Amino acid sequence: MSGYELFADDIDGRMHAAVVRKGVVTDLYVDPIDMTGAWAALYLGKVIKLDKKLDAAIVDLGNGLSGFLPAKHVRFPGEGPAETRTGIADLLKPGQMVTVQIKSEAKNESLHEQHKLPRLTTKIYVMGQHLLYSPVLNSVTISRSIQNEKIIGMTARLKGKGGWLVQSTAEKADAATLEAESRQLMHEWQIIHDAREASEDKPRLLKGAPSALYRALGDYGSNRFDHIHIGNRRIFERMEKWCKRLQPDLATSKRLRLFKPEKPEQRLFEIDDIYSTLQALDNDIVHLPCGGSIIIEPTHAMVIIDVNQGGAASQMIANMEAAAESARQIRLRNLSGAILIDFINMQLKSDRYQLYNAVEKAFARDHANAAIYGFTRLGIMEITRKRRSSPLAERLKR
Repeated sequence: MSGYELFADDIDGRMHAAVVRKGVVTDLYVDPIDMTGAWAALYLGKVIKLDKKLDAAIVDLGNGLSGFLPAKHVRFPGEGPAETRTGIADLLKPGQMVTVQIKSEAKNESLHEQHKLPRLTTKIYVMGQHLLYSPVLNSVTISRSIQNEKIIGMTARLKGKGGWLVQSTAEKADAATLEAESRQLMHEWQIIHDAREASEDKPRLLKGAPSALYRALGDYGSNRFDHIHIGNRRIFERMEKWCKRLQPDLATSKRLRLFKPEKPEQRLFEIDDIYSTLQALDNDIVHLPCGGSIIIEPTHAMVIIDVNQGGAASQMIANMEAAAESARQIRLRNLSGAILIDFINMQLKSDRYQLYNAVEKAFARDHANAAIYGFTRLGIMEITRKRRSSPLAERLKR
């Protein structure tokens, strides 16, 4: 038993998926009502403008949506890994049709217009539970965490069949499951390719973005969860279709559960008091068990977190609790970019070293690839976190 549970339900018209470990919400996925331009969606786009200064193209995605495609993210089938990269004007031409994927969602509030657009890439992937398939690349990349020789041997046989990313979730899968998933992903790409060919050079959506539930399953893998709780019949039926496509045995497993309320009007997220956690995300101040607190202040340029000792017995106790809670709040609120944590001042180098290790451990489970850079001369912890989807506060406005 891993101690992890997954809860998925609709709240106010939005899909919510909450990861709970031992009664504590540790991760949260939320869909905006409007999924246009959402992370990982595939589009057939038309190049409408080249900007040599930014070394990027503006791409029309249809229905009034445009995207920003930097030259460094342009890659076409057949290109070798050692090919010399050139400027955007040598890679694309105005009017050219390109298949692109949303690499990171648009920023709602920015001083720079190009940052308001979703970031695009032509290095596209079709996403499964354990594998990601790219018709553009021609290499197999295996997660460092995978030690299972049978899995490594199976994935090695994928060479020559396009590009593949073998995720850490594949460690607990069997070779037959991965082989079936690889065939399914190639089949899905063929459907997308056929839709592109039938589009008559008109920008359009080719494949929608994965919902909050499927993003959670992709990050963690269904086998990571002791149980997957579904809040209503409509989502449960969609989950059954997902199982049929990627994991047939899960559909009939007792691990997959349709929520049955014990009293009238009861909702799934009342279990483990998930609602209270969601409501608390509106607050800038988060209180720590020791009596201290953290204050979270997102700005245009970065996220600043200030740690206060309050009634904590010692500075170190407050800092250690703040390290764990800051990482949790960053995941729940889906904060990204530059993050600065102003811990309570410490005099001993050994305390700083211990706190640095605690921060690294707290972010070790983060699927957004957070990087810990250590303390500045002013004693402020520097962190960066990769942006995929928009912050929770922005998603709730869409």
